[in-house]
Amino acid sequence: MAKSIRAKNKMASRARKRLQSHYAVSDAARTQRLSDKLLGKDKKDGEEEMNVEGEGEREGEENKEVDEEMKEEPKKVSTSGRRGSRREQWRLSKGMSAKPKKSRMGCKPTRRR
Repeated sequence: MAKSIRAKNKMASRARKRLQSHYAVSDAARTQRLSDKLLGKDKKDGEEEMNVEGEGEREGEENKEVDEEMKEEPKKVSTSGRRGSRREQWRLSKGMSAKPKKSRMGCKPTRRR
């Protein structure tokens, strides 16, 4: 029978590999790196000091520009109605109408009397 990824013996062997094999070192390093990144410790101390000393005056100007940009209301996107399909985009790029014209032959014929 096939063994699922969530099978008990598969999970146990993966846990054993994480703790006892050569992978344990790289797994611990990866876990620590991700933890530091989430906590915001991924920046080195030297980089932070250089940024703080060199750009003290520039930060005020940049913040004003960012504030002005943030005051503008974002363009509203309609979430209702039909959206252009890939087929319609292709037809428009070829200079055709988005939807093909319905022809008399393409639909169900009328009943003869």
